Amino acid sequence: MSEQGDTTAQQQVRVFSPSDDNELRELASTLNEQLARLERNVRRQRQFLADASHELRGPLMVIRGNLDLLQMDLPPEERKAAAREASEEAERMAHLIGDLLFLAEEDAHDRIQSEPVPFQEIVFEVWQRAANLDAGAHELLFERNDEAIILGDRYRLTQMLWNLVENALRYTDPGGRVSVRSSNTGPHVELIVSDTGIGIPAEHTELLFERFYRVDRARSRNESSTGLGLPIVKQVVEAHGGHISVQSELGAGSSFTVVLPTAQR
Repeated sequence: MSEQGDTTAQQQVRVFSPSDDNELRELASTLNEQLARLERNVRRQRQFLADASHELRGPLMVIRGNLDLLQMDLPPEERKAAAREASEEAERMAHLIGDLLFLAEEDAHDRIQSEPVPFQEIVFEVWQRAANLDAGAHELLFERNDEAIILGDRYRLTQMLWNLVENALRYTDPGGRVSVRSSNTGPHVELIVSDTGIGIPAEHTELLFERFYRVDRARSRNESSTGLGLPIVKQVVEAHGGHISVQSELGAGSSFTVVLPTAQR
């Protein structure tokens, strides 16, 4: 056995690879690749637990602080405000825990409900919700094609759509444009959510779907983002047998494309 150091200052055990035996060398190489993959997974799980703990600590501190205030002799309005804030943070924590549990499911595909879902209908509902909440701050464009039926989970598909639209709105300055386009190609439905926002540096695009990952510039613009929105999008898309891609230019905007299989009649 041989040992090599890594960037975490921990020793990694590796299988010795003989140079004079091709079969043993291939076996050793395969085992070493599996060991490296296991080590990466362990590091990712540890980081995931650390990030999850950090995200949950915030609302917990707010709830505890407000409960302490409620034990004091405060005016009625201040007591109502403290109770309201504690309730809002508890709701936020409940959503966060639900998202964490969904992301932790390795068999997410098996957990997805399977029923006919009119995809264009939920796209329109999400767009209407965005228009109501945005209140004219951005130029919102919506384009849809013929209705497409997807066999899947309406709640998760709606969550996926909303996360993409909310992400586009969050990182686009007021007055900018956010567009939602969906089309039915027969065997597949294609959704494109694009914006004229701050864009994403090229070196970050492959990491966008990692749990809790945030581009530094985006984090400074919105501290309320947990970094779970896009990973959930990817997990929902893949659980429905689809795939997602992103194109972005720093300072010019981003475009996310989702392709999902339709229900074959």
